[in-house]
Amino acid sequence: MDRIMRAAAGRGRAAWRALSGTPEQARPAKKKAPAAGTGGPALAKRSDPIPAMQPFPDALYLFAVGGLPRNFAGRTSSIFAKARLFKELAGVDSAVLTFNHSSELDDVTQLFRQRGSLIDGITTVNLLDHLPDDSTRVGPPVSHQLDEPGLHPIKDADQELYRFYDDEGVYRIYKRFDYAGRLIVRDWFTVNRNRTRRDEFRLDGTIRRTVYMDLVQNRPRQDIYYRNDGTPHFNLWRVTEPETGRHYIEQVTLFDAEGRPSRVLSGYEEILHSCLDNYLAGRRAFICTEARDVDPWMLSYRRPNVKRLFVLHNTHVRAPYDNIKRIRPSYQALFAHHDEVDATVFLTDTQRAEAEAVYGKQQNFRVVPHAAPAVSPDPTVERDPNLVVMMARLDPQKQIDHALRAWARVHRRLPEARLEIYGRGPLLTQLTEQIKQLNLGSSVTLAGFTTDPHGVYRRAGLCIMTSKYEGAPLTLQEAFALGCPVVSYDLRYGPSDIIEDGVNGFLVPYGDQRAMADTIVRCLTEPGLLARLSSGTVPAVRPFTPESCVARWSGLYNELDAQGWTEPS
Repeated sequence: MDRIMRAAAGRGRAAWRALSGTPEQARPAKKKAPAAGTGGPALAKRSDPIPAMQPFPDALYLFAVGGLPRNFAGRTSSIFAKARLFKELAGVDSAVLTFNHSSELDDVTQLFRQRGSLIDGITTVNLLDHLPDDSTRVGPPVSHQLDEPGLHPIKDADQELYRFYDDEGVYRIYKRFDYAGRLIVRDWFTVNRNRTRRDEFRLDGTIRRTVYMDLVQNRPRQDIYYRNDGTPHFNLWRVTEPETGRHYIEQVTLFDAEGRPSRVLSGYEEILHSCLDNYLAGRRAFICTEARDVDPWMLSYRRPNVKRLFVLHNTHVRAPYDNIKRIRPSYQALFAHHDEVDATVFLTDTQRAEAEAVYGKQQNFRVVPHAAPAVSPDPTVERDPNLVVMMARLDPQKQIDHALRAWARVHRRLPEARLEIYGRGPLLTQLTEQIKQLNLGSSVTLAGFTTDPHGVYRRAGLCIMTSKYEGAPLTLQEAFALGCPVVSYDLRYGPSDIIEDGVNGFLVPYGDQRAMADTIVRCLTEPGLLARLSSGTVPAVRPFTPESCVARWSGLYNELDAQGWTEPS
């Protein structure tokens, strides 16, 4: 360990200085993903045994993501749950490492702690806060006042954010303050309500980043990051492809200590790698990359003190999800380099089997399922046999419009049945209108976000799922742990690995809304069926205990540790 730390000490600053004054090295050509096609070897499912719990190796444990939204969903929930289990069952601290800078991270982290999502021993890290910077700022913290001359603010009802209007009623400025009353974000708008610029501030009130926006697409076009002393550090140019909508960084310009442009880079990874080197400071680290937008930067990051693991939270198969050789664009880089990483971690045996049907059996393809919550049904809570629930973001992936059309069939046959949908998202207005058009206002409720999903599952008779795709939805394990059976599309991936027809729920053909409706009606009308299904749910999640989840991770980490800490070939 000491040898590695000595060898890597100062790597971050050395790398940054090298960036500022030497030509870029030629990069090796990247492998291409296999061509899409049909056919292939037969599916061979295998299961990894649950190992005995072992002490975790002495290292840092990091989860790499793009960012952490205030209102997070399944993937972020699963990361926090995993980190919590590491701490509670193994005494292991961990950190969530964000690659996309946000001045809101400290405020968001405080919010997560208030909600109980983060506990002591779990931290969040802005990677770009560790950009090597030898400059210093002299002086007290900068204080930003709420008032803007000539403008009038109105506060958001639930958050410390303010919108400012001029005397003619035109929206001009947006400000967000953190939990300590510090200004962290300020946006500027034209009379047409186009956002022109965003300023982001450090906790001491100094400027960290200014972003100039595309007036039509409301996307960043140019970012300027500042040193501690206020001089520009580097500049990013961003581009959106008109045909695909893909948003990417076109070039990076570095500035010297006097604020003059000194060098142009064709990519962003060198800066991020320098930040990561600086943060790790030679310490051994297991880095689980949990988001595909971070893959390009972590796939090219090779250090003798780092083990790289990549966790798949969604299907890797491209729409319409019927050909396992057609890989989604966001997953192609990972699979093109699957033999170069320390581990690719799937959430289900089925997804791994379908990947191995294309790429062959791989020793570094591992399965670590989500842990089911350590809860149980409450016999004092009476289940409502007419209540069906959904837990889903209101976005296209969840296909709630399918559920509503299926429910219209249910409603005609069982007008006393009710559907409650818990979640929030961009399709709220469209789904509200669809409920109105289908005359379902008396039987369907868009209930919004709930802080008590366990209570919902305890009182519901049935849960349904109509997603386009998943990885291994936590909804299934949560519902089952609380005795609530599930009717789901047979989608990739998750439902088929836990649902047994007639035992704890039902699988219906993917996209078949009539079959979904018929199955719901059967569950709600066949005498004794709901009770039988409910009794079969809890046994189905016994293999997914928190202890087994942590034991699987400890086994994988120890296996990688035993392989040694050397540069990949």
